[in-house]
Amino acid sequence: MPFKQRVEANGDPFDMYVSPSFFDGGSSGSAPAWLLHSPGEYAEYATAFLLHLKNTHNVTANYYCICNEAGNNNAFTAAVVGRMIKALGPRLEALGLATRIEFPECVSASASWNYIQALRDDPEVWRYVGVVTYHLYGSNDPYRSSIRDFAASRGLPTGQTEYMGLTMNHLYEDMTLGGVSYWEVYGQWIRPNYDRTSFGRGAEHWNFRQVMHYVRPGAVRIGATSGEPALRPLAFQRDGRTTVVLLNTTAPQGARTVSIRGLPPGTYGVCQSVSGGVYQELGLRTLTGQSSLTVDVPSNAVMTVYPHPDTNQPPTVTDWRANPRYMTAPASSLTLSASATDPEQDAISYVWSVTSEPAGASVNLARPNAASTSATGLTVAGQYVFTVFVSDPTHGVTREVLLNVHAENEPPVSDDVHNRLPVMVTLPTNSTSLRGWAYDLEGDPLTYTWSVVSQPSGGKVSLVGASTTNCTASNLSVAGDYIFKFEVSDPTHTVSKDLTVSVYPVNASAPFIKSATASPASLTLPGTSRTYLSATTGDRDGDVISHWWSVKSAPEGAAPAFANQGSPGTNVTRLTIPGNYVFTLTVVDRTKYTTRDVTVTVGGSAVPPAITASSIGMDNALSLAWTDFASAYTVECGNDLVEADWEAAAPADQWPVLTTSWRTGDIGSHRSVFYRVKGE
Repeated sequence: MPFKQRVEANGDPFDMYVSPSFFDGGSSGSAPAWLLHSPGEYAEYATAFLLHLKNTHNVTANYYCICNEAGNNNAFTAAVVGRMIKALGPRLEALGLATRIEFPECVSASASWNYIQALRDDPEVWRYVGVVTYHLYGSNDPYRSSIRDFAASRGLPTGQTEYMGLTMNHLYEDMTLGGVSYWEVYGQWIRPNYDRTSFGRGAEHWNFRQVMHYVRPGAVRIGATSGEPALRPLAFQRDGRTTVVLLNTTAPQGARTVSIRGLPPGTYGVCQSVSGGVYQELGLRTLTGQSSLTVDVPSNAVMTVYPHPDTNQPPTVTDWRANPRYMTAPASSLTLSASATDPEQDAISYVWSVTSEPAGASVNLARPNAASTSATGLTVAGQYVFTVFVSDPTHGVTREVLLNVHAENEPPVSDDVHNRLPVMVTLPTNSTSLRGWAYDLEGDPLTYTWSVVSQPSGGKVSLVGASTTNCTASNLSVAGDYIFKFEVSDPTHTVSKDLTVSVYPVNASAPFIKSATASPASLTLPGTSRTYLSATTGDRDGDVISHWWSVKSAPEGAAPAFANQGSPGTNVTRLTIPGNYVFTLTVVDRTKYTTRDVTVTVGGSAVPPAITASSIGMDNALSLAWTDFASAYTVECGNDLVEADWEAAAPADQWPVLTTSWRTGDIGSHRSVFYRVKGE
């Protein structure tokens, strides 16, 4: 992935998380029954995508969220999310994936806190969680602070991962109240133009840069206070050096002279963005001894005081562009411009050159040694590449400006052609919404037309709103594939894309469970603490079905373990606490599911294992045997009975193990070696 390569080449870690959406009645569509009601199927769905990322793109996602905005117009309750985590977490470990769970990423900090509270006492959930996150839609305080403190108590970072319309105020509050280590800018921070040769920046780009450019991964936020509530400071340390960001963006706004105390001695650069405008370097400041650093902060400004590396730094190019951004023949001239700022306030020079041009073109630059120059002679259609060399007396940097000259009016481009509401159409549902979008480089007026290319024999599909970007297709009453065409026209061109909508047949009946039993259904400790669950199942429609066993209820402190949780039959071990265990089998097909409970009663009481035999053979190997009091064991060894540092001797590759005997290799020349057998 080029983007990953660029991030890592800059010396930064490439972090990525995956967060699927399942909005009921939304663009993503509801979670299908097989996914929602079978944690095993969900784990397979999630790991298939994560493995594709790793094997195809060499990207291992840092985190995986079970459901984006769980509980917001979807069926992912805290209990459902918890079940999914406990199925997915072990699968990730078994596959050798370093991916951890992102939880809970609800619609607001309040909703996230509710999910945390619901699962806070389930250690099997938190074993797999790697980051605690929230969105900012709705009520967020005091819940951000509660999330921060809870996560810190478990050694977990926090993150804000979605809000439309973020400002510096949100960044400050998420850092100080939420204690976030991850802060996501939702939406397009950098927006490419339609010709894909240049880009624009979001409204808050330069404000956010005042933090993000100078506070790199690995920095730690430290305490910072202000004598004026309207002036809000943030401070960070990395490698013993301190960066301070001053936010003068809240009422009562006004210019302020600020003295910064507590900075280590050294040389600092000062820069600012005023009213969200292009950032400016303001020169270097030297701090000696215990003195303070005084700066003048304009109204509505974000100022950064950052440690200077003590060597002259190159200028920062803040803009490089062609005007216009594209051309259509016979137009053949444009203006190139660049701007930059220098940390040391050195003089900046600019040199423009033509890097490439179409054959037959002969571009002339009027003032190649100026920040802005006209370019003429772009008389041949194709792509032109210009390079600007920006330098101070010590360093130089280059930027490229790409521009396309089109021979004629460009056709529109259709995009995002899909269906929704529902995404998957299963009879008797027989309608869906066809959606499309398009853009036009020249901004020409566009018209739209939906039509039917083909449909199953006997089909009589009807289209409502066929001349809009949102068309309703109804009367999809015959199962099969329907192919629709989305045409987009400007006054000169027409382009089209086909969309296939699959309509699935009626699922008349849910899967059935003919029988579900436990053998034995009644256990007496210490004799045995395992049983075998088995079921006879099927589907009258012939649909593919899958199975999932789960624990519905168990005695307090019990932790039953399944050998094959996704099979019709499975051993269950660790039934070591007396009481009733209720297991639920869920069988799913493509749209429906069925459940059946099986109860196992455990009586008696658990006692430690008793070693019944031990011997040392001529080959200096020890043999042990012990009573079958429970279902899982490990053998540990030490060299001192009183102060032994016990280490696992068996099994070497897994725990627990089902056995009642064990034999060592050569135990060597120790005068005495101690072994003990531990049950679950």
